[in-house]
Amino acid sequence: PTASTSTFGLRFSGARALGGTTKLQYTVEGARQRDYKDNPARFRLDYHRLEAGLAWPALRITLGEERLAGNGTVGFQTPLATLHAMNGWADVFLTTPATGLKDRSLSIGATALGIKWLAVAHRFRADRGGARYGTEWDLQAVKTFGKDWTVGLKIAHYNARTFSVDTDKAWAWVETKF
Repeated sequence: PTASTSTFGLRFSGARALGGTTKLQYTVEGARQRDYKDNPARFRLDYHRLEAGLAWPALRITLGEERLAGNGTVGFQTPLATLHAMNGWADVFLTTPATGLKDRSLSIGATALGIKWLAVAHRFRADRGGARYGTEWDLQAVKTFGKDWTVGLKIAHYNARTFSVDTDKAWAWVETKF
């Protein structure tokens, strides 16, 4: 019962040509989550995600903010989401803290030497109280060979301030299509 919630939200995203090969990309999301059915807690928590970026054929730069509210007792939860993709690859924030989470990020993606590169910097804070949780750097390189093979390397470095512990993770993978 303590995990029973009801969540409703909206998402709007798109891109607009600015001239030449430059595009403005944007995303706006918002949601409200509340207790549901037999949940003994009573709460209403908000969520938002704002992103804006510029894209060219071989380069993309995006600024973003994601806020998962917290009231000090419970934080906005997304049990069916893949937070690994959103709140840092070190997986420190797979569950939203009770004081919430503000994730401000800068990402730079590029294609060079036939490799797709991605670098993401995160600054994490508490939504309630503003405590500085920590910072994280994520780096990824992905190379495709022919139509059927892909190899990748992903690295994450979380530097804790007031939440969790310093965390380093790395992944290497090979994919094939049959």
